[in-house]
Amino acid sequence: MGYSFQSLLGQALDDKDPHIAAACHPCAEPRDRQALEQILFTTIRSRRQLSRATQTPATVLHCLAADDNELIRGAVARNPSTAAASLVTLALNKGSVELAVGIVSHRHTPAFTLTDLYSQHSESAPARQALCRNPRTPSSVLCALVKRANATECKLIAGNPNAGEGLLRRFWENGDSYLQAEVAAHSHCPSDLLNLARHSPQALVRRKMAGNPNVSDVQLISLLDDVAPPVRAAAVRHVTSLHIGQACLGDPSRLVRRDQARHGRLPLKWINTLSVDTDAWVRQLIARNETTPQQTLNSLANDPVMDVRRGVSRNLMCQPSLLAMLGGDPHPWVRAGVALRTDLPESLMEKLSQTDDVNVLSALGRNPMISCRFLERLIEHENKDIRRAVILNVRTPRRLLKELLVDPYPINRILLAGHPSLNQSDLSRLLSDPVSDVRFASATSLVARFCEELL
Repeated sequence: MGYSFQSLLGQALDDKDPHIAAACHPCAEPRDRQALEQILFTTIRSRRQLSRATQTPATVLHCLAADDNELIRGAVARNPSTAAASLVTLALNKGSVELAVGIVSHRHTPAFTLTDLYSQHSESAPARQALCRNPRTPSSVLCALVKRANATECKLIAGNPNAGEGLLRRFWENGDSYLQAEVAAHSHCPSDLLNLARHSPQALVRRKMAGNPNVSDVQLISLLDDVAPPVRAAAVRHVTSLHIGQACLGDPSRLVRRDQARHGRLPLKWINTLSVDTDAWVRQLIARNETTPQQTLNSLANDPVMDVRRGVSRNLMCQPSLLAMLGGDPHPWVRAGVALRTDLPESLMEKLSQTDDVNVLSALGRNPMISCRFLERLIEHENKDIRRAVILNVRTPRRLLKELLVDPYPINRILLAGHPSLNQSDLSRLLSDPVSDVRFASATSLVARFCEELL
């Protein structure tokens, strides 16, 4: 068709379609952007919709950041797609406290803007809490906030990644166990405070300390026999495989045993013990653990609990003979786990495809290694979820996807617009779709491809 960005832009302008216009906006020249904005911003209703939609391009949100309506500017401030430059623009307009809280809460707001907004709204409780919580708030602002901080604000500051050693020491000396717990978990926590946390009478502090990225194996080992199960569980989660054997085998807490079963390199004695645990979650985690030997997997494949058998089917170390057995499991969720495997022999694919269960067929449809002859059957299935599975399969060829351009279910057509196998001609057919979200998705995909061609 020789479709190009100019063709797409012309269609947006001719049809006055706001959804195609929004997709074109980021790549349009300044003169063309003005024409697109006349389509996009004609009514307050359309501006409100654009300001709230998370899929709205950042360039469109930047225009709305200067809108006269504060409700629209407030929606832009809360939109996760809003870029830093737009948030700076919003801050410069000096709106209400509510608008400032939205800007301060945003993950893209630059540190210098946060500093400016603190100086303007230091008396506002919501703004103060948002500043305490934002990971971009500079340490200088955190130090200023702490001078009049209440208990909630102190806890937020103690958990802020920009809190420095001086603040952390101050919070520790406060003596509050919740504050000390935040300090013990902080990546900037000094080593002497970590040692104090290890001997804290509060289980919460010891548990938080066990999750600190800077804690040593020596410190973790000392917590493996802690009196509090949550502390032992946290220590097991973070101790290296070389020291897991020093934990308590047969721990009375199932919480601890579950974390033991997740560990990446368990001793064989542990695997055998945990594989017959009374807690089904423990057995399921052992079934998923890639260190579990084949003999143990064979035993777990006959477990009375379906989730345990499914765990075996998802274990990458499961051998083909065992997969074949699980492929005949009476529960469809287990067979669906087998159907997701990329190492399935074609004979097992054929067996699984004979079912009428939606979960099994959907799993087959998403399997990137499935043969095209099976996909041909699935795209004609009356169930929309099964057809969607084929669409979500990144290796489904274009000749099959073309048949789904007229799928009756709109979400399927939206997802189809993002498939890499479709070409520009296919996507252009979706530009006339009756559903606006489909038109937007196809236009967005086309624009992305045009931009890639220019790079």
